[in-house]
Amino acid sequence: MSTSTIVAGALWLVALWRLPSIRHSHKQRSLALTLAALAAAMTFEVPQVRDAVNAAVGADVRLPPLLKHLLGVTSAAYLLDFVIAVVRPQGLAGRTRLVAAGVTLPLMLAFYALANWTPGGPIRLGEGRGALFPILYMAVFTLYIGIAMVVATWLFLGGVRHSRALLGKAGLGLLGLGTLLGSMYALQRIVFVTVHLSTGTNYPDLENLLSTTFKQSAILSIALGVCLPPLSVAVDYVAAWSTLRRLRPLWAQLAEAAPYVVLASSVRRRRIPFRLERCVIEIEDACLALREYVSVDVYARAQKFVRQEAVDAQGSDAVAEACWLRIAVQRARSGERLRGVEYPPLGVTGRDRASELSWLRTVARAYLSSPVVAEFSRQEQRAIFHAQGDSERVSSYEK
Repeated sequence: MSTSTIVAGALWLVALWRLPSIRHSHKQRSLALTLAALAAAMTFEVPQVRDAVNAAVGADVRLPPLLKHLLGVTSAAYLLDFVIAVVRPQGLAGRTRLVAAGVTLPLMLAFYALANWTPGGPIRLGEGRGALFPILYMAVFTLYIGIAMVVATWLFLGGVRHSRALLGKAGLGLLGLGTLLGSMYALQRIVFVTVHLSTGTNYPDLENLLSTTFKQSAILSIALGVCLPPLSVAVDYVAAWSTLRRLRPLWAQLAEAAPYVVLASSVRRRRIPFRLERCVIEIEDACLALREYVSVDVYARAQKFVRQEAVDAQGSDAVAEACWLRIAVQRARSGERLRGVEYPPLGVTGRDRASELSWLRTVARAYLSSPVVAEFSRQEQRAIFHAQGDSERVSSYEK
């Protein structure tokens, strides 16, 4: 199996994978069409396909190279459209890009039809009226590909700074590397044509090696870069599912004590990120509501108890919050709401998204399984029981 066959097969796999997203958004449509055009272009480099097309229309027509180049220009146009949609949503030279592609494709067709191609290569000078048209054809094709790849490289590598996810950064970096290699492909074509025009010397083996290497490396880098952002989405989805699974037991405890914070509308099970967002909101609302069942003194005792138990300093505040939440839930079940007292602060307040989720996971883990929280709850219950017993004895004595 040839390298071109492997590259074309890999591209078709990626293209078919992304094809259903063609209806989702403008950038997804541009990406799907980029991959489809690239896969089709590389298909004409597969020896069996090239030979079949030449056998059908005649080798003198040289149809496979023309179709490959036209599809290459089309894929470059869609790739540029995609990166602009991702990095510059406000747009960038939309009319200029449309005119450039609209002029390039007809000129390539015209120059290709007028050229007097030779079996040994695309460039030939000094033999008949069509001697210059191969040069013009390759100049138009290379100029468009080169400019498109340079602009795409600038945008992709610039977008790496603004991507928040690690896999997203890696994906944009690989796409930028692919377009940079595409720029090198165009540059080496220009260099070899310039050397041929100025000296009449050809280096067909070296030109073919560099051209194939840059082209295939660029395409594979772009294909791999396209796969990483969806993988980043999958990683985020799994992380959201894991966090939701850890927070649901805490949510169930708090929602039972403060059921009025739970939203009535249902959410489909597979909408994990949305369910996580809703779970976090309802936990925070429940914490806010349950503060009314404990005073700040309970929170102060919880902090003191946590320090006495030598809990790790990094997680001590979260364990203390789990302590007063456990007491608040117990009191909420008996309806002992407090008035005119200072309530405990909420540790989740003022945090960014990552810190917020980390905090809630720590609180949930402590609330459900920490022996420190369980012991503090028992001590508070005993103190309340003894206080009630003393109150009843005093009341009985006064009678």
